[in-house]
Amino acid sequence: MKKIVIIIPLAILLTFCGTTTDPNANLDRPTNLNANCNYVQEINLSWNYNNGDESGFLIRRKIEGGVYTVIDSVDAGIHEYDDVNVIVGTTYIYMVAAFCDECQSKWSDEVSVFVKEGFQSLNFGTESTLEVVTWNIEHFPKNLGLTAEYAAQIIRGLNADVYALQEIESNSHFNSIIEMLNNQDLENTWAGYRATSAYAYINLAYIYKTNVIDLTNIYEIYSSGDYSREFPRRPLMMEMQWNGTNTYIINNHLKAMGDGYLDLGDEWDEETRRFDACNLLDEYISQNLPDEHVIVLGDMNDELTDSQSNNVFVSFLNEIDEYDFTDMEIAEGSSVYWSYPSWPSHLDHILITNELFDEFILEDSDIQVLRIDELLDGGWSEYDNNVSDHRPVGIRLAF
Repeated sequence: MKKIVIIIPLAILLTFCGTTTDPNANLDRPTNLNANCNYVQEINLSWNYNNGDESGFLIRRKIEGGVYTVIDSVDAGIHEYDDVNVIVGTTYIYMVAAFCDECQSKWSDEVSVFVKEGFQSLNFGTESTLEVVTWNIEHFPKNLGLTAEYAAQIIRGLNADVYALQEIESNSHFNSIIEMLNNQDLENTWAGYRATSAYAYINLAYIYKTNVIDLTNIYEIYSSGDYSREFPRRPLMMEMQWNGTNTYIINNHLKAMGDGYLDLGDEWDEETRRFDACNLLDEYISQNLPDEHVIVLGDMNDELTDSQSNNVFVSFLNEIDEYDFTDMEIAEGSSVYWSYPSWPSHLDHILITNELFDEFILEDSDIQVLRIDELLDGGWSEYDNNVSDHRPVGIRLAF
């Protein structure tokens, strides 16, 4: 939750420094003070208090071997506080006391917490670049509210501008991510859109910064006519501007499974369905967005490195003057950096049109598989159990 700061009269501050009256017996001492460091490198405090006569609560802090300083206060009835001004690798010690106009309770018991390295250490988003992340959050939310909480922290930590999501099954938990972002992120405002047309509710979605992204429209393409064979989830288009630049993002979740071999004689062969979907995407861009900045991304459910005779992406790969798979070097490299470690394989891709070639080769541009699992205490097991079996893939573009 957001912290609520109140103005404390000078006389009361002197009391807190131990220069005036003793703690008042009419105010209970806060109990059960707890402190946890989350993965966005913030310390979350909570405590119990049942008296009801307080005006608010004081929070004081010191580092190991240091001296306590009152760092902030919250209003009466609020029993939580988020300390965002902390340094990685430091142990902090906290105490909380209730106060009224001219009195203060005894301080609570101490609680200490170590600030571990978290998602902010990924350093992906910057103020001078456009960042777009594709992320299949498997059967979201696979662990209900905990998954939503992890997802919100990861989105804040990565600090990208746009997140193109797949497998968003729950609308209520999707909205809870946006609510948490707006409650906890003091720097940005957030909004989202979730499609509703996919079979079994496995829908595509976007979450984006409204203070950075000027949204024009979000809509499905290939939504009229029967394209369910090629697109079991209709591609979700986002038209937007970043820093005055028009950009079109096409979010996809292509058909899964297959034996690794195209069978163009069987129109329901899974590889063939992905092959035909890529041809349709190429056709749509050529006919509707021939001179625009276009990013095609998502869980494509196939590998870029297959032989040409079995490669579902051949329509893009053969047009090297028109398209570039920005993650090709990742696909050709070590499996340590792939987006789907369980297989292992690299299935989540980001394709750009030639209007973005010059931007992508600039020094501040980049493409990464964002290995969130390596920052979790429980590693891949914790990530897979509570978040997803896919890692996010992000592109950073300098203009």
